[in-house]
Amino acid sequence: MRNSDMDQIHSVPEAHSIRLVPSWDPYVMFYHPRELFVPFAYRPRIFRKLEGNAPALLIDGVAAGIWEKHKTKEQTKIIMRPFRPLNTRQKQALEQETVLLEQFLETEIVVSFST
Repeated sequence: MRNSDMDQIHSVPEAHSIRLVPSWDPYVMFYHPRELFVPFAYRPRIFRKLEGNAPALLIDGVAAGIWEKHKTKEQTKIIMRPFRPLNTRQKQALEQETVLLEQFLETEIVVSFST
């Protein structure tokens, strides 16, 4: 690889992503080594013995919280339980992710945060 290629690679802005993945998601279930995916203290919140994995909030591909869904006839309520507070950029990305979820579920989504 040429030095000019390395300079170009290093100048590319870092990609950031927020994803909401459901229970039994293969990415979550089979990610190894797990210590790179979720801190040890939060593993019991993600990995459940009989229920598969909890629905996970991924920030840049790493588990950063869990979420749950409560559907009614009028809307779907999503309760976010991040492991630590989200910054403004992360909240904006989460809003964009919920728009995609609204389209998929064909329902209005209301997001709330809890610990």
